[in-house]
Amino acid sequence: SETAMKRRSTKTAHHIALALAIVIPIFLSLSYFFVGYVNLDATLQTEADANALFASQIIHANPDYWRFEQIRLQEFLSRHLHKTHNEIRRIVDLNNAMVAEHRDQVPYPFMMRTQDLYDSGRVVAKLEITRSLRPLLGKTLLVGIFGYLLSFTIYWSVMVFILDKRQQAEESLLESEEKYRLLVSKLPALVFKGYADWTVDFFDDKIEALIGYSKAEFDSRRLKWSEVIRSEDLSSVKDAFIQALRTNQSYVREYRIKAKDGGILWIQEKGLIIRRQNGKIDYVSGVFFDITERKIFEEERLIFSKMESLGVLAGGIAHDFNNILTVILGNINLAMLDLPKEYGGQEILTEAEKACFQAQSLARQLLTFAKGGAPIKELVAIEPLLRESATFACRGSAVRGEFTLPNNLWALEVDPGQINQVFQNLIINAIQAMPGGGTIKIQAENLVLAAESDLPLSAGKYVKISLQDQGGGMPAGYLAKIFDPYFTTKQKGSGLGLATSYFILKNHHGHIAAESKLGVGTTFTIYLPAVDRKISRPPEVEMKLFSGKGKILVMDDDDLVREVVGKMVVYLGYEANLARDGAEAISIFAEAQKSGQPFDAVILDLTVPGGMGGKEAMENLLKIDPKVKAIASSGYSDDPIMAEFHKYGFSAIIPKPYRVMEAGKVLHDIIANKADAPGNLDHKLG
Repeated sequence: SETAMKRRSTKTAHHIALALAIVIPIFLSLSYFFVGYVNLDATLQTEADANALFASQIIHANPDYWRFEQIRLQEFLSRHLHKTHNEIRRIVDLNNAMVAEHRDQVPYPFMMRTQDLYDSGRVVAKLEITRSLRPLLGKTLLVGIFGYLLSFTIYWSVMVFILDKRQQAEESLLESEEKYRLLVSKLPALVFKGYADWTVDFFDDKIEALIGYSKAEFDSRRLKWSEVIRSEDLSSVKDAFIQALRTNQSYVREYRIKAKDGGILWIQEKGLIIRRQNGKIDYVSGVFFDITERKIFEEERLIFSKMESLGVLAGGIAHDFNNILTVILGNINLAMLDLPKEYGGQEILTEAEKACFQAQSLARQLLTFAKGGAPIKELVAIEPLLRESATFACRGSAVRGEFTLPNNLWALEVDPGQINQVFQNLIINAIQAMPGGGTIKIQAENLVLAAESDLPLSAGKYVKISLQDQGGGMPAGYLAKIFDPYFTTKQKGSGLGLATSYFILKNHHGHIAAESKLGVGTTFTIYLPAVDRKISRPPEVEMKLFSGKGKILVMDDDDLVREVVGKMVVYLGYEANLARDGAEAISIFAEAQKSGQPFDAVILDLTVPGGMGGKEAMENLLKIDPKVKAIASSGYSDDPIMAEFHKYGFSAIIPKPYRVMEAGKVLHDIIANKADAPGNLDHKLG
């Protein structure tokens, strides 16, 4: 009640005033005694120093017989005696035997100070001065009595002052509590008080908005904070708390908690352990911050950084792999051309050639992984791309693909590598949903969307592709989240596969949707814009061996690739000149121009580690001969130059690996003047 509160206030004020009344005289007395003691100590030491100097002069005047100067020393000790205080002064030798002394009555307790006496820098005796502390103690007692009289006056003044301030403080406290609660409710954090048994008190209701559990559930002790911490993080949280106990410092820890709806949140906890006087833990005071968005960003940045590093590695492997395949395929092809048809080894070489093409497909998969960002589009047929992706992804699993793909599917203008990645992501998801095996139904059809369609797509022609698995399906609540980065239902999933697929399709102006039914399976439906153009099938003439005459400059940093391409060029009837890098190619090309025997064509490798590549070399060749006919070659089939070679002055491209027939065809096309100027021949061989 208010009366009890005032009674407690009065009692508290009384105790405070009484404490002051006791402390003040004690403080005054001790302060006076301390100052007097220090002053007395300094006085005695000064006298000891001064008298020791005079005594040392007597000793120095008669170093051998000064001990017998007792009368003179006695007079010296008496003559310098302090007039207002009783003192004992004496001189003793090193054996503590008294040589001379002057003694007054000095009652206990007393203070004594000594000083060494010297002769030629050597201690020969000591001077002792002793004075009683009783005068100082008597004055200290008088100061104490005065202090008690003063404290009695202060007691009543303090009583009135404290009671008045107490009332003001109580009013201010009530106002402060209200402001504090208002402030806490506005903070982007949860203020809490935690206890050793993991129970928690919260100071506002924001906890319910964050994790779904109400403040009352924690206040009633029905729910402990340890119950909402993810089991995987609980051990590390306890370890951090134990460490804070050892260091007795504030702590910061980050961990995951489970919301009432099953969602996972990241929490940053900042706290301070409050102890009782006996050292035992009283409670923990601190705040919780929701750092879920920050953690998602950090994980996203880390994963994308790793993916970028892996992409660079995969791209480099694919490049080197294609170089090796160029050597293998080129030599196999040359052997097949040189070997008589009736020789039985033709079949073996043909099988080896097929294996090279399969390896080339694997290299394309690596390049697809390495590539990202804006799509490099080309006209493709979707049917073979779907079949290839499904076959590749299902390899080694107990899942097979069941295709329903009509022959009249419209052509698509897409980045085949990125779309292949989408198909593989979806097929791998389906395989993981059917650990015991099963069938993936893959269907496609032409579709014309009207303007009033419910899909977030423009009106027009599309190819609709669906992939249906026979897995366990997903709850309806998951469907709205499956394309969010890092959302996954798998124990070790990254949650990036579907998100990546979503953004790839978005960059292609397409769309992806999902349907799922528990116990039945999940169906992903893809919509990709179709084009009216038809895909031109390479005519049989493409496989014809085109020979020719002229000078060809081959630049490649790989010795084996350079040699095998040189052999191909010679086999085709041309004269081959070889260069290791762009700088050497420029030198050879310029020398040929000066001699009046220019090259008819140049094959330039785009990537030369540690040296000048094809792009820089081409810029210099165009300065020497603006009509130079150059072919860009690279193990990076997704290199921007390979996609838009004409912008860089090239007449054609030839991706690695390639055979004698492809090399002969592209050389024949540009030398036979099918391209009047660089960039006019849009010739691309796969």
